[in-house]
Amino acid sequence: MTTSAPSLPATAKSVQWTTVGKPADILSFNEATPLPTVTGSNVLVKVHAAAVNPVDWKLMKGGVPRFLMPSVKVPGVDIAGTVVAVGPKAGKRVQIGDQVMVLLTIFQSGGLAEYTLVDESLVAKKPERWSFEQAASMPLATMTVWQALVDYGKLKKGSKVLINGASGGTGTVAVQLAKALGAYVVGVCSGSNAQMVKDLGADEIVDYRTTDATEKFTNQDFDIVFDAATTGDQFWAKRHTLMKPSGNLVLIVPKDNVTDTPFHLLYAGACVASKKATSFLQRGPGYHLILTERNGVELEEAVNVLVEAKADPTIDSVYEFTLPSVLAAFDKSISGRAKGKIVVKIH
Repeated sequence: MTTSAPSLPATAKSVQWTTVGKPADILSFNEATPLPTVTGSNVLVKVHAAAVNPVDWKLMKGGVPRFLMPSVKVPGVDIAGTVVAVGPKAGKRVQIGDQVMVLLTIFQSGGLAEYTLVDESLVAKKPERWSFEQAASMPLATMTVWQALVDYGKLKKGSKVLINGASGGTGTVAVQLAKALGAYVVGVCSGSNAQMVKDLGADEIVDYRTTDATEKFTNQDFDIVFDAATTGDQFWAKRHTLMKPSGNLVLIVPKDNVTDTPFHLLYAGACVASKKATSFLQRGPGYHLILTERNGVELEEAVNVLVEAKADPTIDSVYEFTLPSVLAAFDKSISGRAKGKIVVKIH
C-alpha cells in the first residue's frame, strides 16, 4: 500500500520538451503537470533544487532514440528534496519526510519539476551539512568521479592523479574526492581559476593556456589521468610517457557529435572499442570512456567520504524556477565557463 504525506497537490509545475533541438527552441513551462502515481518500489520526491548538466542539453540533440525516453521529457538528472510518498514495495531505505539526493536515469522524467518519481534504489540521504542547493549539485559529479577514480582508475592512497578540467563542475569534485582518498593531485585549469582549485586541495596546478601537461610530465608520472573537459586525444597520444604502464586514462566527454544521431553513437562506441583493444595488445595504460551508473548506496558512500573530509560542493550559480531563468542556466552550461555546478532552486 502506498503511503503519502497529507495534502499533496493534483498537479505541479515542470519544464519539459517533446522534440529535439536547442533548449531555447524546445523547452516549455507546464503549470499543471499531473502528479505521477506512486507504485512498486518508487518514491515521490518534492524537489527543492535541481542541477543543470551538459547531459541535459546533449540529450536534446537526438542521439539517444526518443522511444527510449518519455514522450514528454523533463530535463535534469540531479535533484535534492524531501520524500512525500512511498510505494508499496519501497520503504526499506527511506521514509516520508527524509531529505534525499538522487541521480536520475536519462530514460525517465527528470528533475526540473516540483515533484519527481524515482526508484528507491537511486536515493541517497542528504547530509545535514549541505543545503538542498549544494546536495542537488552533487549526485552526477560525485558518482562520475567515484566510478572514474575508484572503479576504473583503481585509485589508492598515494596514487598520483592528473585532473584535466579541474575547475569545472565535475573537476572540482574530482580534486576533492581524490584528495580525500589520499592521492597526490595535479589540476589542469586556467590561471584565473588556479587559486580556487588549489584551495580545493590540488597539490600542483598546470595552467593549460601557458603549459602543455603532456610535455611537462614525461617520466610516466601518473597512475590516473582523469579528463573531465575534453575527449582526451592529447593524453592518449602521449600515454606512454605521461602514465605508468599500469595507469588508466578515464574520460567522460565523447566527441561533440556523438549525440547527434544513433549512427554517431554507434561509431563512437566502435572507436572506444578500438582504443581499448590497442591498450590490451600493447600492455599499456588502460583506456576508459565511461557512462555513469546509478546507485543510491554507492552515491551515499562517496558523499560520506566528501562530508568526512569537509569537502563541500562548489556552486557556480543558482537560478530561479522560471522558464527565462532556466534557459539562462542552460546557456551558462553550454558556454562551458561555469566554475563549479549550476543549480535551479525549485521550492
